[in-house]
Amino acid sequence: MAKALLHAAKLRKAYEGRTILNDVSLTLEKGRFYALVGHSGSGKTTLLYLLALLERADAGEIFWQGEPIHTLSPAAAAEWRGRHVGFVFQFFHLVAELTLWENVALPAVLRGASFRSQKTRALELLDKVGLRAQADKLPTRLSGGEQQRVAIARALLLSPPLLLADEPTGNLDAEQAQHVWQLFLDLARAHETTILVATHNLTLAESADTILYLKGGRLLQNS
Repeated sequence: MAKALLHAAKLRKAYEGRTILNDVSLTLEKGRFYALVGHSGSGKTTLLYLLALLERADAGEIFWQGEPIHTLSPAAAAEWRGRHVGFVFQFFHLVAELTLWENVALPAVLRGASFRSQKTRALELLDKVGLRAQADKLPTRLSGGEQQRVAIARALLLSPPLLLADEPTGNLDAEQAQHVWQLFLDLARAHETTILVATHNLTLAESADTILYLKGGRLLQNS
C-alpha cells in the first residue's frame, strides 16, 4: 500500500453563513495523481487552500505524515508550506518585472538564497517545461499556457513532495491544457510527487489515478 502523505478528516468551512465544505475527508498517498472536480463554486479552491494551510478550516483535522498540522501557528504553517508544498495558482501570479528564470528562482530567494545561486536550478526546470530558450524574457511576452508552465516550474523549485494546482488549465486552449496536464502526469510517475489538481475538465481528469468529486460540500471518490 502506498504511504499516506497527507490526511484530512471532517473538514468544514463556511463563508458568511454559507457552508462550502461539510465533513470532507481525504487521504493523499505518495506518488499518486489526484484530480479534484466539481462545478464552479463547489469548493475546490477552498479545499486546496485548507490543505495548503493558506486558510484555516472552521472544524476538522489535517495530518502530514501522521503529524497534526492544522494547529500550527501562521508562522509555522508558512514554514511547513515552504518546505513541503508547491502551489500553482489559476492566474499564474508571476512577477512582471522579473525574467522567467528569476520568477522560477523566487521561492528560494524569499527563503534567503540569492538569485545567482538558484539560476542553474531555475534553468533546469524551465528546460523541463520547454521554456529554457526564453529564460531571459519577461512574463508579459509569453502566452497564457507558457506563463502557466513557468508557474509550474516555480512551484517545483524546492522539490516539494506535494503539488497543489488550482484550475491550472482553466484559461488555456485545448492544446495548451493537454501539455500542462501531461507535465503533471510525468511528475507523478517519474518523481513520485503527490499531485492534487482542481479542474472542471472531465476529459483531462480521467487520466488521473483517482478522481475526487465535490458536490454539495461533500467529497466522493472514484479510483
